Amino acid sequence: MLRMVFLVSGLLSSLASSAAVLDRRAVLELPSYSLKIAPVPNPVSCNMAKATMPPSNLPGVTSGLYLYHVAIGHGTQNYTCASSTASPVQIGAVATLYNATCIAAEYPSQLQSLPTQALSLPSGAAPINLLISGVHYFVDTTTPTFNMDTILTGSLGFTFAKKLSNVTAPAGSNPGVPGQAYGAVPWLKLEHETTGELGPIREVYRLNTAGGQPPSSCTDQVLAPEMIQVQYAAEYWFWAGGPGT
Repeated sequence: MLRMVFLVSGLLSSLASSAAVLDRRAVLELPSYSLKIAPVPNPVSCNMAKATMPPSNLPGVTSGLYLYHVAIGHGTQNYTCASSTASPVQIGAVATLYNATCIAAEYPSQLQSLPTQALSLPSGAAPINLLISGVHYFVDTTTPTFNMDTILTGSLGFTFAKKLSNVTAPAGSNPGVPGQAYGAVPWLKLEHETTGELGPIREVYRLNTAGGQPPSSCTDQVLAPEMIQVQYAAEYWFWAGGPGT
C-alpha cells in the first residue's frame, strides 16, 4: 500500500513540475500503469443517508442529486510569481483523492480529522489506510478536473468542473504545515461542465480545508516559470444525478 501511494504521488509530482496546466486531450491520453488495486466499490455498502456535509454558507445541493462519493484530497495548491514585488497568482492544484465514503457515513468525527492528519504526511500520501479513488488537477487555470475513471480506481467518473461559489475557511482551520502556514484555502461549491465528462458527477464541494493558501507576497519566493507548491488537504463531496441533471 505504501509503495502504491508513493508511485501515484510521483505521478502527481511529475504532472505538477512538468506543466502548470494540462491540455485536455493530453489528460485523456495519460499512460496506463501496471499497478493495480481493488476497484473502489460504487455504490458503496455503507448507509449514505447517514453522511452529512459540514455546515457552511455555500449554496445547497441541487434538488434531485444524491451523494455519490466522499474523498480526502491531499496534495498542493500551486502558484506563480511574475516578479519579487508581485503577489502570488494561483495556477491550479494537484492532489490524490482517497476514498472516505464510509468514514463519512459511519465515523463523521474521524472524517473531520483526516485533512489535518494528511498534512502530517508527505504530499499526496494517504491519511490512515484509505484506497485511492482518483486524482485531482487543473487542465487550465480555471478548470478543476477530477479523474476517478482510471486503471487504479475502476469507473467512478471523469469530471471537468467550474467554481460556483466560495466562502472563507472557518476560524480555527488548520493553517498549513510548518513553513507554509499561510492559512486554509476557501471552501468551494463546484459544478460540472458537460464537455468531456464521463459519469454521473454533477456537483463537488471542497470542505474542511487545511493549508494551501499562498504566501502574502512574492518576496524571497521562486519566480515563474517555477511554481510555489503549498501543501493542502480537504474533504471532497461528490454529488451525482442522471442524464439531464
